[in-house]
Amino acid sequence: MKPAFLLACYLSGIPAGSMHLSSVNNCKYFQKYLHKQTVRIGDDIKNYQCYCKLVNVNENMRLY
Repeated sequence: MKPAFLLACYLSGIPAGSMHLSSVNNCKYFQKYLHKQTVRIGDDIKNYQCYCKLVNVNENMRLY
């Protein structure tokens, strides 16, 4: 197992995507631009909420 930083994004509380990153600086960089963005779907306006979390992953998992 090796450490990684999980960037988890939610669209109005529903999981919208995740990405495993090799450094906390990369995770914070993407979080800064994605967190609190608004998306219009039909007449609804929804917000992204993104969080960085330290996790353990398998040795063969690719980190960005």
